[in-house]
Amino acid sequence: MLPGSVHGAMGAYIQTDLDRKIHHENVMIFSAESGEPLMLFQDCSINEFRTGAAGGIGAKYLARPDASRVAVLGSAVHAETQLKAVAGVRKLTEAWVYSPTPERRASFAAKMSRELEIPLHIADSAEEAMASADILITATNSRTPVFDGTRLKEGMHITSIANGDKTRTREELDQTVLRRADVIFVTSKETVCVNESDIFRAVRDKVIGWDKVHEISQLLLGKVDGRNDKRQITLFKLQGTGIMDVAIAFKAYQRLKDSGRAKSI
Repeated sequence: MLPGSVHGAMGAYIQTDLDRKIHHENVMIFSAESGEPLMLFQDCSINEFRTGAAGGIGAKYLARPDASRVAVLGSAVHAETQLKAVAGVRKLTEAWVYSPTPERRASFAAKMSRELEIPLHIADSAEEAMASADILITATNSRTPVFDGTRLKEGMHITSIANGDKTRTREELDQTVLRRADVIFVTSKETVCVNESDIFRAVRDKVIGWDKVHEISQLLLGKVDGRNDKRQITLFKLQGTGIMDVAIAFKAYQRLKDSGRAKSI
């Protein structure tokens, strides 16, 4: 469960697991003034869209201004929302996708090329997908690194969404990526530490120091620098927080409550 509150609403993202796989995803919000239940979003897509939106913000402020080519490692729904969000903040010219299952990456390429109206190439390896990209999205559930960090080009921006927790380890980036990144942004340092995710483990093991890890909010508020030159490698290690789910759910509630599309109970 991920609780959170925004102006006007409080609530939580609630995930139930079956055999360590996502079984149900629900978001419930309440009035911050009265405590009255406002809306339940059952088996919804809020989590996927809020994660995509956050990745888009990272790309907007950290990728090079001329970045227009994207590589996507992964072909499930989070890969889709991440690519759509980047397309919303950058004028993309082409993209590449790689995932282990040929049928899945072919389906992803056809769907996203049609929806975004850009050429989307099917790669036979992560390295092939990355070769010409300015922005790299890793949207997997991998327990081991999905590419070789020595293959990163200067000036690349990376969005990585697999973090895991104490009981479910995820590590889609190798230590070379973390060392080569000139600056690393996370959603919340507290969440990183509580979950003991890969950034926490890298600091604990002295692979990197906290001095180059910042919260994305500090960048948006102008309290820390992001990219300082076109050669830097930037990384947004995106980990969700409850406030993200509640904010999106409250915005959806405001649009849906009088639309006739929501059921009152």
